[in-house]
Amino acid sequence: MGAQHPGSDTALASAFLILCLQAAPVASSTGHFEVITPNPTVSILLGKEALLVCQLLPARNAEAMEIRWTQIRDDKEKLIYQKGRNEIQGEAYRGQTHLLTSAMQRGTVSLLIGNVTLADQGKYGCDFQSPDFFNSAEQELQVTSSGSDPHLNLTRDGNGGIQVTCLSAGWYPKPRLFWTNSRGETLRPDSEEEDDNDGGLFNLSSSLVVMEGSDPVLSCTVRPSTRSVDSMSSVLITDTLFPRPNHWRTGLIVFLLILCCPVIVFAVYLWRIHKAKGAVYSELGKIKKKLDSKPVFDKAAFEPVTLDRNTAHPSLVVSMDQRSVTARDMPQSVTDSPEKFDQYSCVLGTDCYTSGVHYWDVEVGDEQGWALGVTRESANRRGRFSFSPEQGTWAIQLSMGQYQAVNAEWSLLDLSQKPRKIRVYLDYDNGVVCFYDIDTMAPIHAFTASFSGKIYPFFWVWSVGTSLRLAHFHSTAYTKNVRVV
Repeated sequence: MGAQHPGSDTALASAFLILCLQAAPVASSTGHFEVITPNPTVSILLGKEALLVCQLLPARNAEAMEIRWTQIRDDKEKLIYQKGRNEIQGEAYRGQTHLLTSAMQRGTVSLLIGNVTLADQGKYGCDFQSPDFFNSAEQELQVTSSGSDPHLNLTRDGNGGIQVTCLSAGWYPKPRLFWTNSRGETLRPDSEEEDDNDGGLFNLSSSLVVMEGSDPVLSCTVRPSTRSVDSMSSVLITDTLFPRPNHWRTGLIVFLLILCCPVIVFAVYLWRIHKAKGAVYSELGKIKKKLDSKPVFDKAAFEPVTLDRNTAHPSLVVSMDQRSVTARDMPQSVTDSPEKFDQYSCVLGTDCYTSGVHYWDVEVGDEQGWALGVTRESANRRGRFSFSPEQGTWAIQLSMGQYQAVNAEWSLLDLSQKPRKIRVYLDYDNGVVCFYDIDTMAPIHAFTASFSGKIYPFFWVWSVGTSLRLAHFHSTAYTKNVRVV
C-alpha cells in the first residue's frame, strides 16, 4: 500500500485478519474459549472511523452469547453496547457506534466508532458470556491529529537581532518542535509556548533571536510522536535584514525579504521532493539494470504450473487437473502434514525453481480476496505469521477491492484498470519478480530479491467461493520497454 495514514493501515489489517479467522473451523458453542484481538492497539486519525475487533478462539457461534462492549476509564466501565436477550446501547454512544454482527456465527464481533474524537481514545473491553463460561479482552484506541505546517514570522527584537517565531497548530499527541541551521545542528530556542485549549489539540510556538553574522539558514521542524513524516519550514536571513543607519532602506529590504519567504520555503519544499524522488528513482534503477531492453517473454520459459495438494489448507479444494483452487467455508477432512498450511488458506505449486527464467499465467477474473506470487521453500507454513519479502514471500493481492503489494506496509497499487489475467514472471538469477496484466501487458508491480534455495509458485485464497485458475500457454504481444513500478 505509498504512504498511508496509520488509521487506514490498522483498519485494513483488522479487516484482513477477520477474513482469515473466518476460514478457521467452528467449534461447539459450549466449553472454554479465549477472546483475542487482531491488534492490541488501534491508531486512528481524528474524525475518521475506528474498527475494534474481538474474536473467539477456537471459533464458535456467538449468537446465543451475552456480548458487551465497554469503554474503560479510571478503572470504571462505561457501557457502549450489550447484545443478548435484550440489546442495549449506551445513551452517550447512540448515533456514533455500531455493532457489526455479520460474522457472529464464526465468533467475530466488531465495534465501529464513527467520527472519532479525542474523548474516544482509551481502553475498550469486549466480554463474552456463554451459559457455562466467561472471558474477555481489551483493546486500546489511540487518536492522532496531524497539525499545520510550521509558519515562520520575522520581527526585530530591539537589540540589533531578528526574532524568528515558528507556529504550528492542531496536533495530537504533542509533537516535538526544534530548530536547525544549514549544517543540521540543533539550536536552543529563546522561548517556547504550548497550549491544548483547542479541543485538546496542541498549538506550539517557539522563538529564537538571530544576530548579524550568524548562520543565514534557519529551519523549524515539527516531528510527530507517531509514525509520520516531519513538517519543516526554512528561511534565509541575510545581513541586509539587520538594522543600518539608513533605516528606510533597511526597512524596505526587510519587507521585501519577508515577502520572499514563501518563495524560499516553497523552494526548500521542492528540493525535498526532488531529493525524495531521486531516492525512489535510484531504487528503480537497480531493478531496471536487471531487465534488458529486449522483449522479456521471448527468452522466458512458460511453466505449466500445477497445484500441490499436499501443501493445501483444508479449506481449499484443488481441482482434479490440479490447475484451479477454490476456497470453501467448511474445511475438508484431510490428513495433516508439516507441508500443509494450517492457519492461512494457501497452496503452493508442485514444481520448484532454483535458477533461470520462468513465468505462468493466472486467471483471477472478477474474484475477490486472493494473493499470488512466489515463496521460499523455507518460509513459514504453520501457525500465525506475516507474509512479506523479509519472511520469504513476494506477492500481490486484492483485498476489499484494493490491489496491494504484500509487504510490511501493505502498499496500495495504482492500476488504471482491473486485471482479469495476471502473469507472474520470475528471473531467479537476477533476483526479480514481476507481475503483468496480460490483456494490456502493462506492469503491475515488481520486487527485487536475492534468491537462494527452492522457490515455489504461491497462491492464497481466503474469500469463500473465490477461485483461481492457472491458464494454458498462449502467444501474447511482448513489450520492449518494461516499466517497473
